[in-house]
Amino acid sequence: MIRFLTTPIFFLTPYIFIWSILIGLIAIGLLRLLKIQLSRVALITTALTPMIASMLWNWSIEFNHATIYLNVDHPIFRVSWADVLNSVCVFALTSFVLGLFVCKREPAQLIAKVAGIAALVTLITDTFLF
Repeated sequence: MIRFLTTPIFFLTPYIFIWSILIGLIAIGLLRLLKIQLSRVALITTALTPMIASMLWNWSIEFNHATIYLNVDHPIFRVSWADVLNSVCVFALTSFVLGLFVCKREPAQLIAKVAGIAALVTLITDTFLF
């Protein structure tokens, strides 16, 4: 427990920070391209939550030395467990924050669509660019 408290979160490489920011920006661009109407606060939240979820996910697998086990690509789909679980974390955090705090009055369909787009962008960028 003490090792966990003394390990800084900046143990991550700058590469992870750059890609996390890029994921948020691509998600906002795709929402604009698909003409999904959201408030400014919801758009900012949609940009921030994939960034935070990706940073936390990558930090946790790096801290636990799990990259060896999770970065094995499937032979047919070419997607690793790390990529899939990162997009699941992005979907969960985005839908949680949008649904409970930012877009309380919006239909769940819209929140699931926005969180799904953010998760899909995360999966595609992690698989093919990261």
